Amino acid sequence: MPDFQRAILTHGGAGSNPNDFSGTDSAASRGMDLMTNGGTALAAVVDAVKVLEDDPRFNAGSGSKLRIDGRTMQLDASCMTSSNEFGAVACVENIKNPIDIAHGVLRYSPHILLVGDGARIFAKEHHIPVADLNGSDPIETSETSCDTVGAVAFDGITFAAALSSGGLEKSAMGRVGDVPLPGCGLFCGASGAVACTGDGEFIALRLLAKEVYTWLENSMSLVDAAHKAITLFDLRVDIGLIILTRNGFASNARNGMAWSHMTENKY
Repeated sequence: MPDFQRAILTHGGAGSNPNDFSGTDSAASRGMDLMTNGGTALAAVVDAVKVLEDDPRFNAGSGSKLRIDGRTMQLDASCMTSSNEFGAVACVENIKNPIDIAHGVLRYSPHILLVGDGARIFAKEHHIPVADLNGSDPIETSETSCDTVGAVAFDGITFAAALSSGGLEKSAMGRVGDVPLPGCGLFCGASGAVACTGDGEFIALRLLAKEVYTWLENSMSLVDAAHKAITLFDLRVDIGLIILTRNGFASNARNGMAWSHMTENKY
């Protein structure tokens, strides 16, 4: 099987309506267009996730969930490359595109994770545009989508992954799931990229993305890895993932998931 010249997969979150693939298609198209015009896999996944954050059908950015106080949205986001670069933010309040700040952390900060007001201060210091959401306004959001959207990409040289989470409906103030934790919601290395979605506490405790990546390193097939990841959890746990290697991809979700892919082979 020939290697990809470039490839991207996007997902709208475990439990998202599979019929909402127009949103994940748009995200994948944005990322692929960027790579076709010389952009990196990292830039592609960040832009793809921004498209998903701007789509209120998915639980991120504009479609985020209100916390237990009924007013506040606290969002998490992260991005990573196979060059061992990582940046994340957690519990940033009422921000439309937290992935932009996570990307800034990866590029400009000696740290890998900034939280709350610290992330806002960092964004201001580095002139990263921040558009606010108003948590007190009624927002039409999906009732089924779990707490992460994501993308993985390969630009012919480097793998990258990005995630963004709108949080769990009525969850505790300050709750953080798997998204901003390396190896939990996402992981990249020379063998590929993995992005997970679903019940964040369960994903984090398994370090699921790193575990799936290790299976790829040990030559497990993509289809087997995507299937095995789901079987690790009790049937009550909502779970999904996308996986990309140099010459293949796979997706799986226990309760359905909107997802899309675009690939170009080397000639």
